[in-house]
Amino acid sequence: MVKSATRRRPEMAQPIDEFGLIRRFFAPLAAGEAGALDLRDDAAILRPDPGCDLVLSADTIIAGVHFPEDMDAGDVARRALRVNLSDIASKGATPRGYMLALQISNAIDEDWLQAFADGLAGDQETYRMGLLGGDTTRTPGPLAINISIVGQVSEKKMIQRFGAQPGDDVYVTGTIGDAMLGLAVLQGRIAPPDVATRDGLVTRFVLPQPRVAAGSRLVGLAHAAADVSDGLVADLGHICEASGLAADIYLEDVPLSDAARTAVTVDQPLRLSLLAGGDDYEIVFTAPVPLRADIASVARETGVAMTRIGEVVERDSRDRPVRVFDDSGRELDTGHGGHGGYVPCTLKRQVLARKKPVELIYIEDRRGYHKIVLILSPTSTRSRHVIPVR
Repeated sequence: MVKSATRRRPEMAQPIDEFGLIRRFFAPLAAGEAGALDLRDDAAILRPDPGCDLVLSADTIIAGVHFPEDMDAGDVARRALRVNLSDIASKGATPRGYMLALQISNAIDEDWLQAFADGLAGDQETYRMGLLGGDTTRTPGPLAINISIVGQVSEKKMIQRFGAQPGDDVYVTGTIGDAMLGLAVLQGRIAPPDVATRDGLVTRFVLPQPRVAAGSRLVGLAHAAADVSDGLVADLGHICEASGLAADIYLEDVPLSDAARTAVTVDQPLRLSLLAGGDDYEIVFTAPVPLRADIASVARETGVAMTRIGEVVERDSRDRPVRVFDDSGRELDTGHGGHGGYVPCTLKRQVLARKKPVELIYIEDRRGYHKIVLILSPTSTRSRHVIPVR
């Protein structure tokens, strides 16, 4: 169960210097990595196993932007590590180690640092990896955590974005939309019917489940893959753009958890929004039709659902790389389908006055595309805040 810190952390009375922080909190995390040199040097040494390539990725999360400022320190650590693990999982790689750059705000105390280190230690054991090095510094701004992760995969076998082929099936692992709904729960925008549903949704946002085992089994099967961080439609769009192709997917085929189905009920715009919400950290990938039985075997053996949701097609004159259709064959408007980079925009509001009226805020950019970025409680009179858009 995800923990939530409620107290305001005091400033550290007598801040430990950088080397003291390393010795006390972070050197133990490097104990199993010979190349980390006990964190006593300015660099680390890492060789891939024979016949393997190294796979590198990095991601930064910032308090108040990517996670609530009062989130439990151990959960912050695990989230920071797992969003990076998801990147290399989508490449078919297994983890070897990571570098940590930590910008510590004045609100961080020693108890917080210990809980943070404990969170990292737990996931290091789970994912069989260790700390290689990094940097710590103090900042007057918010807490910021950058992790650079190192994985490995068989030589020339990394699953890239640009390998999709016309006629490929499009698959996604797990379920989509829980993280977006979990964030809405944390912000008080939706009220799940019971504690179990609430905890399940919040956990999917706070603690992603990187598909490391499943991703490594897709090597030699998937033509192209990406992790779903910006949103299903957006990240599939990245594959299509890199491959010079397009994709058609079907709304009814996109897998939702029971909790998500309860939340969206029959409101199609809400269901569509889950395809753009992001933070799912699943894997979207393409694979040739003759390998359907092999994909099904990997799903059974890893215990990770792999759902076929559409197909790769030739790029035509369409204005977006991914089209979404309902069960009647009608194309649905998903806008950009993700919360990627900033585009100058205007806001629009729409109220759906049915059994469950819900106000939706759209962002429309200069090209006329729009996307849903907020679900509001239908009867809320509180001040309204947009779900963070990265």
